[in-house]
Amino acid sequence: TYAEVMSGYTSFYLGAKSVCPSVTMKVKFTGSWYDFDKEKAAAESLISEGCVLISQHADSLGAPEACEAKNVPNVSYNGSTIESGPNTYIVSSKIDWTPYFEHMINCTMEGKVIENDWTGTLDSGSVKLEALNTAVAADGTQAAIDAAMTKLKNGTLHVFDINNFTVKNGQKLTSHMADVDTDADYTADTEVIFDGYFHESEYRSAPYFNVEIDGITLLDKKY
Repeated sequence: TYAEVMSGYTSFYLGAKSVCPSVTMKVKFTGSWYDFDKEKAAAESLISEGCVLISQHADSLGAPEACEAKNVPNVSYNGSTIESGPNTYIVSSKIDWTPYFEHMINCTMEGKVIENDWTGTLDSGSVKLEALNTAVAADGTQAAIDAAMTKLKNGTLHVFDINNFTVKNGQKLTSHMADVDTDADYTADTEVIFDGYFHESEYRSAPYFNVEIDGITLLDKKY
């Protein structure tokens, strides 16, 4: 339950909420980045509770295979799992490291210092989606994705727009101090909400969105 994971699943939830306002999310933790059995069991547990769409912030095929077996749609993480879930896989996020390696090479060639913090974006080509599985995705999905990506790029859409979520049973989040200049005590030191949204990953490359918002239920907090 730290920022990299919380930022990821919260942004996923807000994306789902943008097309289905009544959506809710349940989150289970495995305490591992790659544990096939735990991830499959977590997905099976969520499916048994009535979840109708499964995603994950982990890299094994456990959850996708559980979804395929139960015919539950799946959005994968860090790469396509269409071969394991041809009837349920919808789409996946993807990180492309090419722009960063090009940046490092250029810095070296030009004698410049490579920054400690460098954040890739949609514009830089570092953040991508795999090809949409049109056999599973709803009609109009690609058009909706393209429209959202255009707005994200031109700054008219922000993932953590504070008008699109609440905290603590209906309160608007208007201020949040994040731990940007990390020290041993992880002291919160920087205001990251202004201009109507939470400025995630603008002050350091590692995520710092660690807010629990309404609509998301954490089923366990062991890790």
